[in-house]
Order: sequence, then C-alpha cells, then structure tokens
Amino acid sequence: MSRFIAAEVDLAIGKRIQQRRKEVGLTAENLAEQIGISQQQFSRYERGATKINVAHLVNIAVILNTPISWFFADSKAENLTFSVQEHYVPIRNDALKQRLDYHWAKLSNEQKRNLINFLDSINK
Repeated sequence: MSRFIAAEVDLAIGKRIQQRRKEVGLTAENLAEQIGISQQQFSRYERGATKINVAHLVNIAVILNTPISWFFADSKAENLTFSVQEHYVPIRNDALKQRLDYHWAKLSNEQKRNLINFLDSINK
C-alpha cells in the first residue's frame, strides 16, 4: 500500500468542495454560513490549509446534495482500504448542464469530437 501525504488529501478535498459549490451556484460565504463557520475558516478548508472537520464535511455533502465519497475522488486516499471510484452525477437538469459546461470547457477539440461520437453511438 502506498503512502499518501495528509496535506495532499486536504488540498484535493478542498478543490472538490470548491468545484461542487460553484457547480450548484453557492458562494463561499453562503455555504460557510449554512454550516455555521466563518468565511475565513471555510476558505482555509477550500485551500487545503486546514484539515476539515468531519462534521463540517458531512454538512457540506448534505447541503451540496453530494455523496461524501465524491470529495475524496481526486485525493490519494484511494490507496486506503476503501475504494472511492464513485463518480457523482447530479440529478437536477440545471446541475447536469452546469457540470457538462464545466467539463466541456476543459476538453480539447479532439476530446469533444470523441465525446460526441460516443454519445451518438449510445443513442443508436
């Protein structure tokens, strides 16, 4: 089993929190208020500067309607004894559209073409 550095996990979780928060259209200040912490503390969580309180992560997952395991997907925590291979797909159409737009903007033209070809193939 490979070792992972806790700070790397904190950074990865923070990035996932920020990504999902933006996808659902919440400000950092609004989400911090909903979980009962200061905006400064929440900012430290998103930057990975502070280890996140588990109760706060649970509350964030509930508010963002996201499985808690999704926040670990980009961390090196997959080397632990549990598997974090679940990929979160939101159910609401507006959230799906925002998620698609987010990923689409990061794709190269070739990747976009391949994705469209794939979607065409599963709709035949």
